[in-house]
Amino acid sequence: MRTLILSLLLIPLVGWSQNSTVFQVWNEVGFGYKINKKQSLGFDLSTRHDANGLQTVFPQVSYKYKLSKLIRPSIDYRYIGRVTDEGNFTFQHRINANVQLNYKIERFQLGLKGRYQFTTSRIAENFEPEFDEAFRFKPSVSYDIKKSILIPTASLEFFTGPMNGQQGYHLNRLRWRAGIAFEWDGPHSFELAYQYDQRINSPGALNRAILNLSYSYSIKNNNSKKKDSKQRNTKFL
Repeated sequence: MRTLILSLLLIPLVGWSQNSTVFQVWNEVGFGYKINKKQSLGFDLSTRHDANGLQTVFPQVSYKYKLSKLIRPSIDYRYIGRVTDEGNFTFQHRINANVQLNYKIERFQLGLKGRYQFTTSRIAENFEPEFDEAFRFKPSVSYDIKKSILIPTASLEFFTGPMNGQQGYHLNRLRWRAGIAFEWDGPHSFELAYQYDQRINSPGALNRAILNLSYSYSIKNNNSKKKDSKQRNTKFL
C-alpha cells in the first residue's frame, strides 16, 4: 500500500518532466430544469480558449435521474467543435453514460463519478482520451462551510482508453482540480477553479494549466433542497 501511494504521488512529477504545459481558460454556462423530485434536464454550453483563441466549443443536453440519495445515473448528448492542428474546425457527436455516487459525512460531500463516452467519429489519427471512446472515473470531495456561501472542492479524474498497437484500456490522462463554489439561496451558482490536465504515457503531448469559470441557473426549481443544488459543484467536462 505504501508503494502504491508513493507511485500516485510521483505521477505528476513524471508527467511534468516529459511534457510541456500550455495555459487555457475554460468557460461553462449551464441551465437546469427540475421535472420532479427524481428527474431533471440540463443544458450546458462550454468553450475553451488558449493564446490562439477559441479551440473547443460544445453544447450539451443532459437527462439526470435520482435513483436514491446515493446513486444518480445520467446521460448526455454533446456536439463538439474543435480546432485541428491544421487550424480547421471539425465536429463530432458524443454520448456520455454516467453514474454519480454521493455520500455525506457531516459537512463533507464525497463523490465518485464514472463515465463511458462514445463518439461517432475520431477527430484525429492519434487516440485522444478526452474526445474519443474512453472510460473516466472521478473521485471528488467538497466541504460546506457553516454560515458561508463558499464551498471548497477538489477532485482527481482518471481517463482510460484503448491505445494504438496495444490491447485493452490504459491510463492516459489525469485531471487535477481544486476550486471554490459560490452557492446562494436563489437559482444562481458560480464556481472558480484551477485544473491541471496531465497526459500519461504520451511523451511530447501538451499538459494544460486551466482556469475554469462556471455559472449555472436552476429554472423552476423552487421545491428542491439547498443541499441538492450543491451536488453539481465539481464539474465533469
